[in-house]
Amino acid sequence: MCILCDKGFPQNHTGSQLGRRDFLKATAATGVAAAGLNLFAARPAAAAVGDPPADSGKPGARYVIRGGSVMSMDPKVGDFARADVLVEGKKIKAIAPSINAGSADVIDATGRIVMPGFIDTHHHQFETALRSFLANGLLINDGSPTPSADPNYFVYILLTFAPVYRPEDVYISELFGGLAQLDDGVTTVHDVSQIHHSPDHSDAAIKALFDTGRRAAFGYFESAGNFFTGSNPDNQYPEDAFRIKKKWFSSSDQLVHMIMGGEVYLGEKTYSRAWEIGRQLDLQIAAHILSPFRSRRTSSRRSGSARSWTISPTGRPASTTTSGSAPTTCSSI
Repeated sequence: MCILCDKGFPQNHTGSQLGRRDFLKATAATGVAAAGLNLFAARPAAAAVGDPPADSGKPGARYVIRGGSVMSMDPKVGDFARADVLVEGKKIKAIAPSINAGSADVIDATGRIVMPGFIDTHHHQFETALRSFLANGLLINDGSPTPSADPNYFVYILLTFAPVYRPEDVYISELFGGLAQLDDGVTTVHDVSQIHHSPDHSDAAIKALFDTGRRAAFGYFESAGNFFTGSNPDNQYPEDAFRIKKKWFSSSDQLVHMIMGGEVYLGEKTYSRAWEIGRQLDLQIAAHILSPFRSRRTSSRRSGSARSWTISPTGRPASTTTSGSAPTTCSSI
């Protein structure tokens, strides 16, 4: 890095010609030196065996990630070729070249990069059990005589497989999907959940997000297939949002929070009610905007501190606008 970083005064190198490359070169050099000193030999530290620190995440519990190459992704904090990271409870308390952490548990990060986890902004975790199916399929049948058009995602995933999911299928798919992502360094997810055939299905999805132990935005979207086939008679979307919010999301100090889904292609009556509920519960509102279903934004304007959207699901000018205190996010596919 540079002499100031080495002396404990982190500098912002993002504007330099090399930027992150300079950091990664320094990190690589540290790794080579560590290998030459046999620092990667087996040791009883938590990082070597994969065990988490005792009581990780509990109030007052402390551990230090020691000796790693720290890429903070924050210019106010800076990057360190070698530094310690002190964690207390759920929060990072300090980052410095050397931290005296007393009796805190230690994770030996020598030769490793320490950085914030990755963020997945759009994931249908209930589909984990189907992830090896339809790898080359299109969203809908585009009329072409190709294997990608038939079978396709809309007919076979949303209208065929999803409607027969049981709550236990939802739970294991959500849990395994989350753990698999954690294994790849994805520590935050927006789960665009479309599997709400009953309150039991909803509870299974949410419980799995909590049991995974990572940060998640639970997107309460729909009961896949119900709007088109009426296949899920116990579906209570979107009215069950009140029960869900009270049961699972009464606290704002937790790793999992709730987002209200309001799919335009479900029809004006459904999405208008979903957005209304989202505003009543002070939730963020999200929606797929799908060009194959001829959904598009026809206007966007500010109304006070909130953004007001007019969205047409048919390609014609829409007659309904939405506004309120809750921000609206749109996911495009």
